[in-house]
Amino acid sequence: MGVMARQRDARFVITSDRQPESAASKRAPKNLSDTYLVWTGDSWSSDVADAKYFETMDAAEDYIRANSDRVMKYG
Repeated sequence: MGVMARQRDARFVITSDRQPESAASKRAPKNLSDTYLVWTGDSWSSDVADAKYFETMDAAEDYIRANSDRVMKYG
């Protein structure tokens, strides 16, 4: 399991490969739309529309570092 910034269209989102409880596979999904969860700014969501977006990869990674306690808690 892990948390990372990924490109989504022209912007970036923070994702987690934590599997939803109903998922049987322990392998990380290959596509963002598969079973990755996205960070909303407050919690994790399976709905990409809820994602907190960043203009650059560096901004997303800086956010992860600055908020690692919250982001990593469930990621």
